[in-house]
Amino acid sequence: MARGMRWMRQTLKTGTPVSTRLTREGFQFLFMVTFILFGAVLRDVNLLVFLAGTLLGMILIQWRICSRILLELSVDRRLPRAIHARRPFEIELTLKNPKPWLGAWWVLVQDRMVFAPLQSTIHRASQSISLLYMSIPPRDSRSQRYRCVAERRGRHQFMGIEMTTRFPLGLMRGILQQKDSTYFTVQPALGRLLPAWKEIFDIRDAGARQRRVRSLSDEGEFFGLRAYRTGDSPRWIHWRSSARRDELVVKQFQQPESRELVFVLDLLIPPNATEEARQAYFQVEDLAVEFVATMVHEITRGNTGSITVSIADSNPTLASRITARSQGHALLDRLGNARGGTKPTLAVALQLLERDHRHVERLIVVSTRSMPSQWLDDSGSTIAPFWRSMQWIDVRAGDTTRYFTPST
Repeated sequence: MARGMRWMRQTLKTGTPVSTRLTREGFQFLFMVTFILFGAVLRDVNLLVFLAGTLLGMILIQWRICSRILLELSVDRRLPRAIHARRPFEIELTLKNPKPWLGAWWVLVQDRMVFAPLQSTIHRASQSISLLYMSIPPRDSRSQRYRCVAERRGRHQFMGIEMTTRFPLGLMRGILQQKDSTYFTVQPALGRLLPAWKEIFDIRDAGARQRRVRSLSDEGEFFGLRAYRTGDSPRWIHWRSSARRDELVVKQFQQPESRELVFVLDLLIPPNATEEARQAYFQVEDLAVEFVATMVHEITRGNTGSITVSIADSNPTLASRITARSQGHALLDRLGNARGGTKPTLAVALQLLERDHRHVERLIVVSTRSMPSQWLDDSGSTIAPFWRSMQWIDVRAGDTTRYFTPST
């Protein structure tokens, strides 16, 4: 009686009771027991009654073991820091068994992931994976990994984990649901920049070019070491560290920002577009986002400058002077959720940019449409240009093919 009360308290404490269901083999086994019991009653054979009771005891043992094995089990999920669309990534599941004396055997863990964007108009798509843990000793854990691919960028959600077992006889299936509402963002796929992309940094002002060359020639403040690259000056080689590591390493200097890139990402769904036109637009939108995301990754990885991105989508935002990888990671998450709307927001994005940058040397607009004839704000007034020069890249017209190749 005391053990039964203790088991009930543990079940209530976990908050995730184990449910059991008969398997197909279990129904067949129960039918056989019923047939034997029916024959024993008709023929009045005590031996058959004893046999039927023994078989019913096996079902009871199966139910008890299934319930106890899954009780108190928990699964921890570990995701990589960055997840990109159309690129395989690994998820690690750790199954923990905190029970002090009872192990767990043949536990099947099923994980399910769905595409859950912020816009409800986009259809969801789900995928699931199952992992089999053959044995988990008491007060121990076991880990397994699986690889999956997210075809689309944006927000995804895990729909919870289901743990099942049919140990030891396979007559009954124990089921334990672990509720989970974890969200994660799939960043845009990163393509490959072509050599012509460096032309974007070409500043026609001679004085600005001279200042840029002079800043690159100054060494600045020493702050770390990195591996030797072709073209590095021999004066930068740190010989003591090179001898210790058995490879050439050079000093890395904290230089002033030698170049700054200012982008405006303009996303706009064509008004009164048909379903076919919307599907074509989404492909162009993904290409525009992937182009900007690749530029962000390239700039933050090399630590050679800064990039500012003003996003004109359904929720205009500004990411200003991104230089570090951590900042770039947050910006890539934002680009993963960037979705265009039916209302133009380019004027709002330009206003956000003007508040932070009073003057822009060169403005680059990556858009899913052609350049408008007039620059108007929400009130209908003409937007005064605060940039010295501007380059409009129409993704729909194929202007990105000169600078960028998307990933396959």
